[in-house]
Amino acid sequence: MLKIEKVKNKFSLTEIFKNDINRMILLMFFCIFLYNLGHPATPDLIELRHLNKSISGVFLAIMSSSMFLSSPYLGALADSIGMKKIFIFMPIMYGLAQVFFGFSNSLLVMMLARIMAGFASGGTYAVVLGYVSQISKKEEKSKNIAKISSIAIVGGAIGQKVGGLIGLVDTRYPFGMQLIFGILVSLLIFIFMNEIGKKDKNDKNEEDKEKKNLNPLSTFKYIYELDRNSKFFCFIIFLSGIGIYSYASAVNYFLKFYIKVNSNTIGTYVMFTSLIAFLGTSFLLSFLLKKFKERKIYIAMLFIGIILMITILFRLRLGRVSYILMAIYAMTYEIVRTLGNSIIAQKSKGKQGKILGVASSVSFLGNAMGSLLSGYILEANMYLPFIVNIVIITCVLGLLVTQSKRNERKEI
Repeated sequence: MLKIEKVKNKFSLTEIFKNDINRMILLMFFCIFLYNLGHPATPDLIELRHLNKSISGVFLAIMSSSMFLSSPYLGALADSIGMKKIFIFMPIMYGLAQVFFGFSNSLLVMMLARIMAGFASGGTYAVVLGYVSQISKKEEKSKNIAKISSIAIVGGAIGQKVGGLIGLVDTRYPFGMQLIFGILVSLLIFIFMNEIGKKDKNDKNEEDKEKKNLNPLSTFKYIYELDRNSKFFCFIIFLSGIGIYSYASAVNYFLKFYIKVNSNTIGTYVMFTSLIAFLGTSFLLSFLLKKFKERKIYIAMLFIGIILMITILFRLRLGRVSYILMAIYAMTYEIVRTLGNSIIAQKSKGKQGKILGVASSVSFLGNAMGSLLSGYILEANMYLPFIVNIVIITCVLGLLVTQSKRNERKEI
């Protein structure tokens, strides 16, 4: 009886909310839920504003660039003045940005709103990951960060579905709801988040070093320090990003403009895809890693992805079958993205921080270029995002297989 009572207490809401990690996981869920409400309605908004289809890629590239560039600065500011003081404004800022984006008729205002949204999104990730990292025990840090990543996928999936349903009533409503939810989430942060002490910076030299490394673009300077194989794999990550995002960033807009589905269908598709990707990276990848080497899994997933994409290209009008294939493809590229950092980190023992910084930067650059490209090729031809993806990923696969064979010959 005593044991049962202990188990009940452990899983009671009161006990859960006493834990700062659990509180942050819940707050992250609400943030990512809020941030994804407007995505399924964005293709409808572009059509409503009579904008070119190519602008979709521009919007995505602007937002991801703002997120990438702002994250380290907001993370450093949070360390300096307090994480809660920064985090509390991020949901409201995102909500305001989405109102400007959804209700303005000015293209310039919409672009500025994308910058503002990227700023808030980047700040959210910087603060949440920094907070969890700082309060976690050393042996639990990786597990807690993984929990944040997992809850972000779930929150995003549910947010897309809810946003799609709201978009059926009026295209602009999801963007208005984001401000309302933003105010509510900021209120939850105010009530439930406990501030933690500022980072101890006894060493002035360490502080100066941190300030010098704030510029996310500075990581590119470390490329010359990498060995030949690491440079090669950085190029593979960069090229993969272009190939994957030239398709992935175009999917919602393809479904809207060519398959003629509504925002609810887009939301359902993204929710289903996100959950499949989550299951793939959480369970399938763990199983595969017990059986095979990371590099072999990486190559296999690229090959499976190419086969799936060719199949999708020829079965686009087959309804649910196409959606399922597209969801499975999303799972393969999430596994590829997850494995990329792991493989390259092993290439340079003792310099994981630098090499992962470079990998993150080249990955962002590839993703941003792919997103920017997606809008233009989608406007040119509905099949081009699929064809470009197949061509680029086939090149990536060819380069990897060729290099693997060369390495095998050297070993012999």
